[in-house]
Order: sequence, then structure tokens, then C-alpha cells
Amino acid sequence: MSGSLHITADPSTVSMARSIRATASVAPLFMLTVRALGNLADELGSMDTAVTFLHELAEANNKPIGVNLPAPDGASKSVFIAPRAWSDERLQGWIGGHGAELEAEFGEVSRVGSAW
Repeated sequence: MSGSLHITADPSTVSMARSIRATASVAPLFMLTVRALGNLADELGSMDTAVTFLHELAEANNKPIGVNLPAPDGASKSVFIAPRAWSDERLQGWIGGHGAELEAEFGEVSRVGSAW
């Protein structure tokens, strides 16, 4: 892994949607924390609107957007919102191509499947 960049934004002073849009357009692998997703939903008015925004962003950049979610056992689970035209096989290949980065940040990648 060549490195990772963690960006922290204060949703009371910056637009989460604008920050996410700018970062996702240049990042080869873009992941949101559940907190960032919640802040985006607050800014846009609902979780449905936030997910729609992320789906449109995945479409515009032609690459998936990941969200890392906490699991009840203390581990985490990452889900990916892929462009609509992507097959499950293409998403699996893309995730596999980023496996080293994902494992370095979040631990073992054990299962791949569509989120939405």
C-alpha cells in the first residue's frame, strides 16, 4: 500500500456533500465512516437522500464508494455503492484490486457482495 489519506471535516463549518464530492472524484478508493454518512444525511435531509447522492456520485466517477459500518461484535463491515451498470463480478474484481488497502485500513476482507 502506498499510503492513505484521512480527511476530517467539521459539518458545522463545511458542506459534507461538497467535501465528499471533491474528494471522491480524485481518490482511487473512497470510503466514508458511518459518522460521515450520518453527517451527510443530516445535511441533505435524510438517509435516503444521502444514499441517492452517493449513488449518483459513484455513477459520475464510474467507481464505487465505500462505507465502513461498525458491527455489534466490535469489528466492522464495509459496503460499496457501485455504479448501476456494474455487475457483481465487476464490483468484486474492483474490491479485489483494492484488497491490500482495504485490509490495511479495516482488517480481513472476507466476503464480497452488493450492498444496494
